[in-house]
Amino acid sequence: MAASTSPARITFLSQFWFVVLAPALIGYGLAWLSVYVAERYGLVLFLALPFVVCFGSAFLHNLGVAQTFRRTLAMAVSSLLVLGALIFLTAMDGLTCLVMALPLALLIAIPATALGSRAGRAAHVRLAAAAPIIRCLMFPVLVAFEDFRPVAAPLRSAATSVFVAAPAHRVWDVVVAFPRIKTPPSGIFRCGIACPVEARIEGVGVGAVRYCTFTTGDFVEPVTAWKPGELLAFDVTSSPLPMEEFSLYEHVDAPHLHGHLRSHRGQFRIVPAEGGVVLEATTWYSHEMWPQWYWAPMSDWIIHQIHHRVLDHIKISAESLADNLGAGVHTNRHQ
Repeated sequence: MAASTSPARITFLSQFWFVVLAPALIGYGLAWLSVYVAERYGLVLFLALPFVVCFGSAFLHNLGVAQTFRRTLAMAVSSLLVLGALIFLTAMDGLTCLVMALPLALLIAIPATALGSRAGRAAHVRLAAAAPIIRCLMFPVLVAFEDFRPVAAPLRSAATSVFVAAPAHRVWDVVVAFPRIKTPPSGIFRCGIACPVEARIEGVGVGAVRYCTFTTGDFVEPVTAWKPGELLAFDVTSSPLPMEEFSLYEHVDAPHLHGHLRSHRGQFRIVPAEGGVVLEATTWYSHEMWPQWYWAPMSDWIIHQIHHRVLDHIKISAESLADNLGAGVHTNRHQ
């Protein structure tokens, strides 16, 4: 009797809806465990999770009947996309972060599909039911292990510079507290990344507090170095959300928005150059997103985009101020 039902069971497991949906539902439960219970955005979430989903899909698709790798990979990727849709629709995370994580998941899908296909072809029917259970039991163990032995996020720095055709003291005046940026957000800022708006300062010299306003709130920056026309340095004691998630819902409160990307300190350095100065902005920050080799270049690039928006605005403001003052002096001389 068991032998007669085995082919039917294998056919059932190989159906499109089950091959795609079952691993995605399992993956959603495991993602919920990693995000809300462990609050970890680490190797387990971004490497192990897509591997489990794609391996499971390939395993089921090739169970008892060998399938082509192209078709199997399509099934595995479809399962990943369904998982992403579930995360998006239930407000576990927003579309921007899902798109950012997708290339890494697709990279993991290839070896996971290959191994899952081989395992599915070699598995006996009795092992078919055990394999998903084993994978589900292993995932919480990996999450617990990663949470038990957390790795400190390294301190990173990003420096961006621009030439400004204005004297150092004019540039300094704008750096300390630059006027509101009226240029509409563009590029990555239109996807919800926090966008700089203006800066103000309370006090003068070391101990003064600078407030750099972004679209999500204020960075609070106590001044630690004050050298007019040369260097402005500050710590960051409070920072707003790094982004506003794009979602169907008004507010998505994903755990990674709170403390996983943290600015520690920053500075503006003004270096004399022929015809003006070179203005350099540097930010020291850390992020608890793993693997670092994948997320670090992305976060560095975002920091540079923030720098460019601020530096370009300071450049335009300082050069305009210098030109206006020069024009005023020229007019007075002829009067």
